[in-house]
Amino acid sequence: MLFGMTLNAQLEIDPPVTLEQLVGKGQELPSLPEIYLRVSEQLEDEATTVQQIGNTVQHDPAITSRVLKMVNSAYYGLPNQVSSVAQSVSLLGRERLRHILIGSVLRGVFSGQDNPAFSMQEFWQHSIKTAIIARQLAGQISEIEEPETMFTAGLLHDIGKLLLINKYPERMLAAEEYMIQKRVDILVAELAQIGVTHTAVGEALMEHWGLPQLLIDCARNHHELVHDGPHRTATHLIYLANNLSKYVPPIDDAETRDIVEEIENWDMGYATLETIASACQHADDMVFEVMESFGMVALEISSD
Repeated sequence: MLFGMTLNAQLEIDPPVTLEQLVGKGQELPSLPEIYLRVSEQLEDEATTVQQIGNTVQHDPAITSRVLKMVNSAYYGLPNQVSSVAQSVSLLGRERLRHILIGSVLRGVFSGQDNPAFSMQEFWQHSIKTAIIARQLAGQISEIEEPETMFTAGLLHDIGKLLLINKYPERMLAAEEYMIQKRVDILVAELAQIGVTHTAVGEALMEHWGLPQLLIDCARNHHELVHDGPHRTATHLIYLANNLSKYVPPIDDAETRDIVEEIENWDMGYATLETIASACQHADDMVFEVMESFGMVALEISSD
């Protein structure tokens, strides 16, 4: 469970919440940092040099540190230590840096929205595992032109939950309790207890941020069983990764088969049992290192 407690009794239902109340005109919404917007513009402009990009990022020492931690992590497995953001751009390319950057700023966007009833670390663990599984599987799919995009899509797929837990924590607790008691999908439970779903909220928030349509579609559709439209492969991939991230990595084809048979409509013909097992194991191995690189692991202070 994402929440650290349950409700003994179902809440008395207040009037349903609307998207307008959450993300409509005049609502105060979390914003992506100015440095992310500036660097994103530079990454889009081929005339901008890697040195100029590095200089911009280095105006924020905390983000610089996170970017370099991530670049030097085992996740990327570079043979030599990278010491500057400019060098990172040269080695990894602009597209990869863009996706590392959003991971580096995302924790800070919601840093003031922790709630004692909600495990932020558990939330990020699930999001990062989903991201790594999606990225690994995307490498096997010719329809995905930039596999790194799927890491960002996995990272952001549940972002609507963070806004809901900040605004309506008791209703989110009630939704989880309702899901367990009634044995229904979380979206059904959210509609019953809140009036909106985290997928709709995530879609609206990402539109507010001006993020690419592929990422928005993945956030909107990661609970859907049937996938269509221009980003159908990507949205199905996040649907699959989201479900796979909830399991302990399988050790053989038989265990993998048992897992995927619990995921309705898992097979679109691109993921084999072997690649699924490998992606799940890689995610399990890497999740805490990636979380630590992004500043998503709570620090423990020793009493010694």
